[in-house]
Amino acid sequence: MSEFFFRNLKKNYPTVASAKGVRITDTEGRTYLDGCSGAIVANLGHGLPEINNAINEQVQKVAFAHTSQFVSEAGLELAKKVVEMTPPGFMKGARAYFMSGGSEAVETAIKMARSYFVHQGDNQRTICFSRWQSYHGSTLGALSVTGHPARRKPYVPMLRSPSHISADYRYRCMCGFGPGCCASDECSIARADELEAAIVFAGPENVMAFIAEPIVGATLGAAVPGRAYFPRIREICDKYGILLIADEVMTGLGRTGTTFGMNHFDAEPDIIALGKGMAAGYQPLAAVLGSGRVVKAFEDSTGVFEHGFTYSAHPVSCAAGLAALDFVQKHGLIKKVSERECGFFKRALELIKTGIIGDIRGKGFMMGIEFVKNVDTKEPFSADLRVSQLVAQEAMKIGLLVYPGSGFIDGVNGDHIMIAPPFTVSDDEMSEIFELLERALNAVAKLVGSGSAR
Repeated sequence: MSEFFFRNLKKNYPTVASAKGVRITDTEGRTYLDGCSGAIVANLGHGLPEINNAINEQVQKVAFAHTSQFVSEAGLELAKKVVEMTPPGFMKGARAYFMSGGSEAVETAIKMARSYFVHQGDNQRTICFSRWQSYHGSTLGALSVTGHPARRKPYVPMLRSPSHISADYRYRCMCGFGPGCCASDECSIARADELEAAIVFAGPENVMAFIAEPIVGATLGAAVPGRAYFPRIREICDKYGILLIADEVMTGLGRTGTTFGMNHFDAEPDIIALGKGMAAGYQPLAAVLGSGRVVKAFEDSTGVFEHGFTYSAHPVSCAAGLAALDFVQKHGLIKKVSERECGFFKRALELIKTGIIGDIRGKGFMMGIEFVKNVDTKEPFSADLRVSQLVAQEAMKIGLLVYPGSGFIDGVNGDHIMIAPPFTVSDDEMSEIFELLERALNAVAKLVGSGSAR
């Protein structure tokens, strides 16, 4: 019996005792290889003295100062560093607003978009379009734009009416262009054009923004859109004067082998939401970056952003974030992730022989593995089997942590896991991840069968 309110009160959780590098140890002495960086957060592994020392030094100076009264040196330095990492068209005049987590970042980004139009006297714009099969956070505003039915279901009466379009989910494309269509740009452009149709239907004068993950994370398992998708989205946003918000909470700051996930698609957003790996899990930290265009609307009006959190720009969190980004840049880790991407995905191909894998996808060190009952028809396993959870459980039994997801096909069916090791993982540790994963998948395949034609 515990007074702790667990995520699942009917599940037993081990108690963490320590962590070093890519391994976590519990109080029973069991050690786990962190194959998913927690929830794709611990991008630099655990126990780095450079970050721990920065945290301790900041605590000795000042642990807390409220942003209605002060700004910290760490906050100022971090804002400068992260803005300097943005694309050239975004950077000039851009500013960073800090908070504690990704859900807060998305909430802030939506309110920033609304405030942008209010400051321009365009008060009618209130609709923020997003996509089905997306995840943007658990606060009510972020959950309203989230497109995962199971996460939304308990709270639907409290949420804004859905304003969602289809995702560019290539593995299960139903576009109707014919065989091989998803190898071309036609399908991606058709998916993007759904945004224009939705804007016209709602009335362009009522629409303020479109929010999307560059590569869909938790709800589609690292689904990568076609290269034509975001350039077309950018054209549509410009045509109707709406803001493009990039939810880079999972993809930002190196996870996909480039500074921002949107860099893969040659399309610049107006607002960027960051989180998760921003301080590599050493402290709670997230950010919203407003482009120069967005910031100017505030500067030309009252200058006030009517919004804030108690722990916004917390000095200790900012110091951790600054140290984390310094470490990434000093060791050239973003470039190294890009260079190691091919080997990372090549190792995964060995897993196909387990017979339950339909698709392996992703970029950088962000991999999604979708499980199917039949690899030819792409028939998913019955939701009752909870295959993704079975894989995670079997992996954990033998000392490997993976990140499971489900219900993404239709709100009920669909199973995947994500493999997303820290950027600092060694080649030997990477090999161990896939060796353990193969063992777990073989165990699950025996439990559930596959019926796959091979």
